[in-house]
Amino acid sequence: MSRLALTKCSFCSYTYDEWFGDSRNGVPAGTPLSVLAGTVCSRCGLQGVRHERQPSPKYAGQEAEYYDQFTGKAGISFYSDWLKEASQAPTVLELGVGTGRIAIEIAGHSAQVCGVDWSRDMLKIAEAKKERILKDHPGRFELIEADVMDFDARNAFSHILCPDGMFQHYTMMADHVALLQRIRHNLQEGGWLAVDLLLPPDQAYWQMTQHKKILNNKMVYKKVEGETSLSRQLFRCSVSFETYTDGTEQSRYRVEREYALMTPKELALLLAAEGFQIVKTYENYGLSTPWQTALLPDMISPDQVLGPTETLEELLEAGELERAVPYRKEAWMNGGYPLDGAMAGPPAHRSVRMTILARRQ
Repeated sequence: MSRLALTKCSFCSYTYDEWFGDSRNGVPAGTPLSVLAGTVCSRCGLQGVRHERQPSPKYAGQEAEYYDQFTGKAGISFYSDWLKEASQAPTVLELGVGTGRIAIEIAGHSAQVCGVDWSRDMLKIAEAKKERILKDHPGRFELIEADVMDFDARNAFSHILCPDGMFQHYTMMADHVALLQRIRHNLQEGGWLAVDLLLPPDQAYWQMTQHKKILNNKMVYKKVEGETSLSRQLFRCSVSFETYTDGTEQSRYRVEREYALMTPKELALLLAAEGFQIVKTYENYGLSTPWQTALLPDMISPDQVLGPTETLEELLEAGELERAVPYRKEAWMNGGYPLDGAMAGPPAHRSVRMTILARRQ
């Protein structure tokens, strides 16, 4: 299971969060547990095996209830189109299947889809979708409540999906290696693996807000407050939900989450070390173009397809214009005075989702 930078003593139940420190005992925020050895507690000096990292909270309550409302259609068409490229109907394992948001959509053109998750609340939603959408083909989609670290498939799959930052819920390198080894065990030789990486805004502290009207008189507000630490290679966020009916507050729900901060190149090197061949990297499911600095060398396609002396006019005359991007007159129209912005560029400090496709060697 994934674990937080939150420890609890199995003897006296003393709890310590490395992000926040311990104000009562004068420990500053951000102080690692290891630095506290010989302090705070006269019995054990905060050292030894009794201080256990605590598991991440399961998706439950309003986080599970409103998950689909705020996640929307992200990635569904990307994964559907990708799986349709398979030479035969694929068998798919989705780790961290959650509400079945993606799995239920790809089940229609897959031989078999299996979804694994340890959140009972999320799986209940997925099961309801299965009964409604796949009532004529119930055997095509299987849901299993289990820790993905312990899941051992009866038969290896042709494709395994780790969407929505599932891989990053594990923050320790040992867990990353163990999970990839488990994935490799459950994947056919030559089979495909897809991993979504979440890259937070490039700020130390950030926040995002959304709201959604449900039915006619119910409004749900979601707020995410995050913190990114390059030195710890982690980012954490507090996700809160506020629900109002006819303008009157009905409930509040808050959960703390922690993710590994990992770049596409770091994941690619880790995959290669565990016997996977990197094939392709996508930014925001192909809706935006990654900088070449985010890619491995063999994945960078040449920007120029023209020869050193060729011109677009020559390609047009030879009927070979498909080899290059046709010239577009006045394609860029940004500017303005005294304020520019007629053509907006990528938003500053945005979050990005990178998808790595790899094959088992």
